[in-house]
Amino acid sequence: MKMKKTMLWTALALLCASVLPVLSANATTPSCTNCFEKRWIYFSGNITRAPTSADARHKKLLELIHVAKAEGYNGIAFNPGANGSFASMLSATAPHPDYYPNYAEIVREAKENGIELIPVGGGPEMPAKVAPDLIEALPVKDTLFIVHDGHAVPQGQIINSDSSFENRDAAWDLIEKNVGGLAYDTIEAHSGQTSVKFTQASQTNRARLLRTLSNIRPHAAYRMSFWIATKNYNAPLSIRIYGEGATPMYSNPNARLGWGTSNGLWNSDENIIATTQGWKQYNLDFNSGNNSSLKLYFMNEGNGSNSDGLAWLDDVEIREIGLSHTIRRDPQSLPISVTSADGSISYAEWNSDAQTPADYIVGMESLSIPANSTIREGQILRVSSYQSGQNMTSMWSTPASACHEKFFDIQKRYFDKTYALLSAPQKFFLYYDENRVMNWDPACGNITGGKYLANTIARHQQVLLDAYPNVELYVWNDMFDPKMNAIPKYWAVNGDLTDSWKGLKSSTTVVNWTGGSEKEYTNTLALKKKSLEFFHALGHQQMIAGYYDDESTELDALKSWLDALTAAEANGVNSVKGFMYTTWKDVDGYANVKKVADFIKSKQPQRWPQQ
Repeated sequence: MKMKKTMLWTALALLCASVLPVLSANATTPSCTNCFEKRWIYFSGNITRAPTSADARHKKLLELIHVAKAEGYNGIAFNPGANGSFASMLSATAPHPDYYPNYAEIVREAKENGIELIPVGGGPEMPAKVAPDLIEALPVKDTLFIVHDGHAVPQGQIINSDSSFENRDAAWDLIEKNVGGLAYDTIEAHSGQTSVKFTQASQTNRARLLRTLSNIRPHAAYRMSFWIATKNYNAPLSIRIYGEGATPMYSNPNARLGWGTSNGLWNSDENIIATTQGWKQYNLDFNSGNNSSLKLYFMNEGNGSNSDGLAWLDDVEIREIGLSHTIRRDPQSLPISVTSADGSISYAEWNSDAQTPADYIVGMESLSIPANSTIREGQILRVSSYQSGQNMTSMWSTPASACHEKFFDIQKRYFDKTYALLSAPQKFFLYYDENRVMNWDPACGNITGGKYLANTIARHQQVLLDAYPNVELYVWNDMFDPKMNAIPKYWAVNGDLTDSWKGLKSSTTVVNWTGGSEKEYTNTLALKKKSLEFFHALGHQQMIAGYYDDESTELDALKSWLDALTAAEANGVNSVKGFMYTTWKDVDGYANVKKVADFIKSKQPQRWPQQ
């Protein structure tokens, strides 16, 4: 009997040992009837600049893994940048020595804490990092070159009048001249007697100098040069260029005054002005795209902190250029064409394999004319080529052309490496977002921008799913959203972006950031609701990308998302399965991770695990 009792107690002990953890887990895991299934934090940044003990971003990511676990998040969407990106594994040079050790620690720590790592990347710019010849390039048609002393160079006359402001030409519109933002200055000037002065303490909190360029040729390349001097000036002075229909053509958030060129090559750094500096010259290359007129702004939107800050602008000259940052993939894809002025004669380019004499040799912003060429001294030529779109947006995010199989081969290798690095992730977040230059390659055919992007994303998804059938794909909404960027005219995209969403597989989850960090509650709420309804009707699951560095006391932007979701659900939307805390403030953007989780728990407790 004693033995039987002992055996009975042993059995009961074993049963309790197996049941108690379950009961304990059930006791601590709150009911969550309509939870966001995916509760993520978005993290971007290079984590391999130093050993784990010294790298600030690496340490922040380790910290976030523990914070996420404590606050009920269950995933981190991880977008490493710069030389620490996933793409660096495809580079001809080895990644930073701390690359693999740093990643290994993050993967291990995430796994131990039950936090899923979701790689973010594979955007359309990625293949250009490996194959620079794939970068989007805009056509430059029929630039006039003149032959002199064995070289042909662009005629390049200045196309804007009153470049030094001496005549105070009405074509220069000093929009804030009556509210203290702008004025002509006859004391400080680079040349002549006059400049335009930007006053930092504008009454309207901005200052805009506008020049309408009505004599622009479509599909032409231009270089603008200008001089700037400053005194105690730290307002965000920038350049913006708009096409017809007020469509933005150029605005660079990473280099407000653009990225200049020296001796035909990009400068090593962007155009930067010091708080106080003497007169300094800058330049900026741009392409007119499909436009025959442009609006050029020198502007700041936001006063600086120095009330007496001043900046002066002078000698703004815009010239047509040719063969600048020329991209050549192959003669069939992006050819260079040289003809006589009337187009009746086509000239032959030098080719080391050809047996026939050459008429010209392509150089940097010029053509060399061999002695035996049929082109003569003083002759006018028409030269057509393709200009890199790299500086039309960020220098690092200009897309590659997807009309070449190499684009998808590189994307596949990129994910192969990422899959191994992060120990077989089950999800992949495709970074298609604000892709502002695309569909210029003749190899794409005569299609709309929407058809081009639909073809691109459809093929990209299929390539990955063929190799990894069980991987879940995610994508930002904006490039496929008619309420955002999938519109008839979007930046320097060639053609209507409508219908781009037709390339998305219904199994791909849409991560929706409609409205971003806008604080205007009513309009953004309606916009968000319509966007949620749109992708629901297409059959997509969705996640909300909320927070967006909302500094309001009541988290207004997040509140509008929750209210929009409630309104959309009342209209039949049941496809929103997750929420992602989204910040763009680097390591300083995560102070409100707990606050955001608490806010959701307090406003709509059914959506977040209660602790």
